Amino acid sequence: MALKSRGPKASAIIRFLIALAVLSLFVYAYLSLSLDSNGILTLLGKGQFSAALYGAGLGGIVLVILASTLIFGRLYCSVLCPLGTVQELFWRIGKLLRRGKSPPRFSPASGSSATPSTGGGSPRNAPRLFRRGYTAPPKARYAVPLIVAVGVIFSFTLLMVIVDPISTFGRGMGALRSLLSGGGATAWTLILAVPLILIVIAALLRGRAFCNWCPVGVTLGLFSSAAPLGMKVSPHCVSCGLCEEKCPAGCIDSRAKRIDSERCVLCFSCTAVCPTRSVVYGVRGRAALSGEARRVFLKGAGKASLVCGAAYLLGPSLKLFSRPANMEKANLSEGERLPILPPGAKNLIHYTGRCIACHACVAACPANIITAKENLYPRIDYNGAATAACQYNCIECGRVCPTKAITRLTLDEKHRTRIALSTLYFERCVVNTKHESCGACAEVCPTGALTMVAYSESGIPFLTRPIYDERYCIGCGACLAACPAEPRAFTLAAVPEQSRTVGSRPPQEAGDELRVESTDDFPF
Repeated sequence: MALKSRGPKASAIIRFLIALAVLSLFVYAYLSLSLDSNGILTLLGKGQFSAALYGAGLGGIVLVILASTLIFGRLYCSVLCPLGTVQELFWRIGKLLRRGKSPPRFSPASGSSATPSTGGGSPRNAPRLFRRGYTAPPKARYAVPLIVAVGVIFSFTLLMVIVDPISTFGRGMGALRSLLSGGGATAWTLILAVPLILIVIAALLRGRAFCNWCPVGVTLGLFSSAAPLGMKVSPHCVSCGLCEEKCPAGCIDSRAKRIDSERCVLCFSCTAVCPTRSVVYGVRGRAALSGEARRVFLKGAGKASLVCGAAYLLGPSLKLFSRPANMEKANLSEGERLPILPPGAKNLIHYTGRCIACHACVAACPANIITAKENLYPRIDYNGAATAACQYNCIECGRVCPTKAITRLTLDEKHRTRIALSTLYFERCVVNTKHESCGACAEVCPTGALTMVAYSESGIPFLTRPIYDERYCIGCGACLAACPAEPRAFTLAAVPEQSRTVGSRPPQEAGDELRVESTDDFPF
């Protein structure tokens, strides 16, 4: 029997190792400080179902995943969803911690029935909190995709962000990154990680319980229920309950000899432990398929679930008809100023309409100026990074954004895209307050918006002062980062619409510009 079960065990192990490899790449991409990891994050992020759905609508990658699920079952949930693998990993850890404390299993019995083993009952008689047996899923879960879709259509994306798997995983990784970076995580950062923490706790006790409520999982489950391929139980099953106990999704009813293909995530754990090789992956047969299809699609609850799944798939496309006309009212509380958005975000409506708060841009930003401080959606915070600015030749945030909330710019477009406007307060400048030579702001300004001219009013020979021309400012924050004055002589404010008309100052417009050479007299 050991030789016969080697193949199924190998399949389960290989499947789990592939899922762990995908999860490891996600973790590395989110936590690594190297720009090389951004390529991995770009590839993995854009292959996520919800990211593709909110980025391009019902097409491309979404159709590929739906088609594969309709044929093979939930392979996507099996190996590509990092949050699903996190749940399965912690479920296995929880089982190891409870080793020796698990309730007795079913005992094999003759024929097609089974009797409980002597010594204390079955998994069904165990305390409900720790039981890993079959439980019928609540029908209320079908409402989650519908509620999320309605919220998205009317530009209320909060629920979508809370329950979306890649969004939840990304924010959790962001909190872990903050802790590992040495700066510590703020209270808000930890709040953003609460959904992931709760999911992990539930996974320790109940396996992939969140998958029953995940809008992606519920929607893919509808397609998986009609798939011709999937897990099936043969008549030779003795209802020993081993598969039911080992199933992280809790979708196997060993007494009824039935696998709920709608919730099955194809982990193959059941095939690895079945002593009679009665649980296998293959063609489910016309009878089983028609039964599943009839149960899901033809009955009342099935029709409702089909409507909910269709609404979820079409919601991101329908939201285009309901965007508010006045951008000042888009996700801004009274008195709140427009945030400075990453280059390529266009405007607040475009950005919040597509952003799923996965925080990939936060992980990818080499200057660490993109943050979710006190807000769900990442924004640029120059004050939080006192010595950093938006790097002139960097387009990483647009590169990794999986939903095109931040459109990918070319370097030329990035050089001409205004994301904010600077204001110079010369009365704070050290040239004015201390009559010291500086010119740090003009030295670092990449577009020539700041130039140095003779400061004749001071009466000091060769002393120069900065002159600011907003026509050439792109709001990169370099002047703010370089300014040695306290308080700083520059502030930056967001623009309602990012424009791409800014150009570098032509040499003929420099006038009586005096460039300050590098000198040890700079007070920084």
